Amino acid sequence: MEKTMIISGMTCPHCYLRVEHALNNLNGVQARVNAAAKSAVVYCDDSVDEVTLIRAVQKAGYQVVSVK
Repeated sequence: MEKTMIISGMTCPHCYLRVEHALNNLNGVQARVNAAAKSAVVYCDDSVDEVTLIRAVQKAGYQVVSVK
């Protein structure tokens, strides 16, 4: 399944890498952060729910605005 997460608080390349790393550390998740769009495109197994993705981003220190 593919999801797009809009994330606030990312201001530099280190931020983007931190979010990407936090998401990619989850089992069954492959994520790429788009710096220009302040978003992450996430490909994940059906077993991974949105709450798990949001918590990973929050734990990294950023806020999820929306998940589509």
